[in-house]
Amino acid sequence: MNKENQDMAGSQSGLSCESAPKNSPSLVTDKTDRGFVWIYFILGYMFIYTFTSGDFDVWFSVFTALYVTAVLVYVLVKGRKLNKESWFWTGIVLAIGLPYGFWSVMPGPQTLAFIVTAAYWTLVVNGCLLDNGKTSQWVMFDMLNALFVVPFCNFLCHGRVLLGTNGGKNGGNAGGEAQEGKEPGEETKAFEQVNRRVLYVGLGLVISLPVLVIVIPLLSNADAGFQKLMLNSGMYIEEHFLFTFVRFILSLPVTFYLFGLVFGGFYRRDTDRIDQKRITIMGESVRVVPDAAMYTALIVVCTVYVLFIGLQGKYLFSAFVGIRPEGFTYAEYARRGFFELCQTAALNLLLLLGANIFSKTVRDKNRGLRWLNVVLSVLTLLLITTAMSKMGMYIAAYGLTVKRILTMVFMIWMALVFILVIARQWKSFPLTRICVLTGAVMFCLLCVLPVGEMIDSYNRWRF
Repeated sequence: MNKENQDMAGSQSGLSCESAPKNSPSLVTDKTDRGFVWIYFILGYMFIYTFTSGDFDVWFSVFTALYVTAVLVYVLVKGRKLNKESWFWTGIVLAIGLPYGFWSVMPGPQTLAFIVTAAYWTLVVNGCLLDNGKTSQWVMFDMLNALFVVPFCNFLCHGRVLLGTNGGKNGGNAGGEAQEGKEPGEETKAFEQVNRRVLYVGLGLVISLPVLVIVIPLLSNADAGFQKLMLNSGMYIEEHFLFTFVRFILSLPVTFYLFGLVFGGFYRRDTDRIDQKRITIMGESVRVVPDAAMYTALIVVCTVYVLFIGLQGKYLFSAFVGIRPEGFTYAEYARRGFFELCQTAALNLLLLLGANIFSKTVRDKNRGLRWLNVVLSVLTLLLITTAMSKMGMYIAAYGLTVKRILTMVFMIWMALVFILVIARQWKSFPLTRICVLTGAVMFCLLCVLPVGEMIDSYNRWRF
């Protein structure tokens, strides 16, 4: 009997983020959670308003600032300390979203990048990444967790916190501080009373509507000034109320999603549905391709590249010395094969990834695979360098454009990736982490810098 009482008391005590029960249907909340459910109503509405407003670019920057502020205030007030990783990704999110209101050379990719990065960053500041809160080789699984698993598994938490269905006494904050000397459950009761009053006020407004429908026309007929006021108000409501109401309805699932993400991340609710152990077991199960078959496939691909480079060497490498082949204009020479070379480089990256995932023997114990990784990477670097030299000739002849800048930046990042792949065959270091962080910084530079104005200045100076 004593053990049962102890278990019941333990289940009702306040739990910190680190000790919160995983996958638990009950909620243990504090006053910060109950305050932020209202703030997230505003965030959800602002998200929908941003995407339905005529001034999307301006409101996108405003929403970025509001979202980052709300998440940071939430986790800091609840006692979580941010590490360098958190501040780095905070800067990345702000660098992607804030400049949008001033300029953007890639509005579509920038919007998508913000949505993905903001969700990922929310788990970063809560320390919920798979590899001890750091960006790692599991980054794709962390993004899957942030975009789908955590927010949707905690989708109804906003409503449950709002209505006070905590399933227990008040929880403490992240630091385990006391609830300001109040009796356990006192604050929850007060919060439930406030919610009940809000519902009563809403019910009173509903009851008053039929009365107003009868009274307002009578008063309008009795006074011309009041009639004019009601007419102008009616026109305003007719023009704006419907849009506002529809936006509010659409904002509710966004509110639940955003709150579920930050709330679930802080309290570790359903953040363990994807873990390293399961991924590792899954990775071992897909190592089914025999080494001989993998060697053969890579050797055949590399042989084709060597043959292609040998036959087209004079044509391909003429750009290195600034010589244009006879019969070609600069535009024809730069464009012919350029995008095919870019696509080939990207395909080779996927080929390397697949070879190292599906090969029966792991890379560290597979000397043949390591050397083939090096050969394929070197050949790809040669193709990338050739493509970049052709684009350099094209830019020298016709100037810069946004597409040329974006393409060159992407090729520079790809070259860095293959250089790191070569180095990784002999020295162990976090390859994926470096590639992701470097790519994030390069993407942010394209967002922060006024690329359009820089292109115009260069072209005026050059031509």
